[in-house]
Amino acid sequence: MYTPTAREVSVAFDLDPGGELVHVRRGDTDAWRLGSYFVKGYFRATGGQFNGDGLIDQLTVAMAFEQLALDAGVDMPSPVTPVDPVLGWLTRIEDRLFRVHEWVEHQPGDLASSGSASADVSAWLGRTMLQVHQLQPLGEAPLPRWWRGSVRSPATWEGWLAKARDMPWVGLYEETLPQLLLAAERVAAACDSVPDLVTTHGDFKPHNIVNSPTGPVLVDWDSVRTDSAALEAARGAYIFAAGDPDGIAAILATYTGDLTWPGEDLFLSVTRNHLQILGEHLQIALGENPPARWMGDLAAIHTAITTSLQALPAKLTELRQLASGISPA
Repeated sequence: MYTPTAREVSVAFDLDPGGELVHVRRGDTDAWRLGSYFVKGYFRATGGQFNGDGLIDQLTVAMAFEQLALDAGVDMPSPVTPVDPVLGWLTRIEDRLFRVHEWVEHQPGDLASSGSASADVSAWLGRTMLQVHQLQPLGEAPLPRWWRGSVRSPATWEGWLAKARDMPWVGLYEETLPQLLLAAERVAAACDSVPDLVTTHGDFKPHNIVNSPTGPVLVDWDSVRTDSAALEAARGAYIFAAGDPDGIAAILATYTGDLTWPGEDLFLSVTRNHLQILGEHLQIALGENPPARWMGDLAAIHTAITTSLQALPAKLTELRQLASGISPA
């Protein structure tokens, strides 16, 4: 993919010239620092996973929602409008799309420690998730198709067992299959309708929170999608608190939206994600799909499947107990 020069970026976004373009990250996108600015370069395959069929479809929805968040005063970086926009804050340099926003300096220290988010971040996260969820409420509606994509049919889960006879984890899989099927059934039932569908940031995770000198800032709005407000809030709290009940309760105490309707399924999005990752690993181990570059070799996939299957029964029980302590059925 094309890498621009510092001058090309400066001209495209009318920035003060000077400084070097320093590459800081490669993941789903490339990221550079240019003086006091953050520069993002997209790959052609980036995005399109939640809205439409391609990158521009996804970013059209994402940037419209990002503008709503900016207007509402959500803690987030200020984007830079290019001289010749392709769409919103996007421009094209050679054959590649780029955008720029102000650089947010990360303060030393972790956003989470000892398995639980700090008090400041806990309060901020609960309030910010609620603020984002109030921007575009959609009411009662089915969950989006990306939820359904994690719910394989009973025939699929059972078919994988039939194909796995020579796998080192086949005994565990057979033993755990009834609980897998019940969990998948619960997720599938929730997909039919939730009372609190919203448009949302879609990726409330520690790597998208920058601890700036003035407080936490929510970055990377490319994954905007729809979700249940309560189910996303619960999963966000679970991720930041690393499953710690007190940390989860502290975050959700400042989220004043309705967390009661899911009952014992409040953490169903955690279950959904667990099933989704397990299913992806099974497809790779059984030769149905190639591994993504970050997944490691086949031995690592087998280890991940074994670990996941061993943990599943206790995990499902833990999630129900967590829900009962926060949102009585």
